[in-house]
Amino acid sequence: MKPINNWDNVQAAGNIETLPAGAYVCEIMQAKETKNKNSDGTHLEISFDVCEGDYKGFFQQDWKGQDREDKFWRGIIRQNIPNEQSAKYSQQCRFFKRFTNALEDSNPGYHWDWNEGALKGKKIGVVFGERERESQAGTIYTVTDAAEIISVDDVKSGKFNVPEKKYLQKAPASAGFAPLDDEDEGDLPF
Repeated sequence: MKPINNWDNVQAAGNIETLPAGAYVCEIMQAKETKNKNSDGTHLEISFDVCEGDYKGFFQQDWKGQDREDKFWRGIIRQNIPNEQSAKYSQQCRFFKRFTNALEDSNPGYHWDWNEGALKGKKIGVVFGERERESQAGTIYTVTDAAEIISVDDVKSGKFNVPEKKYLQKAPASAGFAPLDDEDEGDLPF
């Protein structure tokens, strides 16, 4: 194996620190409309950071553009913007209205006016749930993902449900048979 240049000066990665599942009062750092990768629609991409409690500033360096190698989740949630051409238009409208209601309820005097740039500095409640992931090495670990936007009052009064942990779906092992590696497929007799 060829040695890596300057190896003795490379700093090892730290442990992945995750935000515990639960609900947090957050501040919007940026909001912008972006194109959905898997459809013709768009979504509102909202960057935020925890602004109260023990985890205040948890995502802070990410929204400033600094590298946080020890953080997996980046403090972003995407809210679908209703698309009139979608078969799910009615459902998208209801979810977007829930989002705008949470914004208005969390920021007295604020009224949603379709100007996403005005969201910077606004408060929201964000509910996080746990999800399993698998590393390239096959190690299973748990991360937390933003699952829902709610009002700040709902966070403070405990009126939220933390989603159940999402486990990886593993194929059941066959009795007496071991799975083949991709490399072994060339040796099959049929």
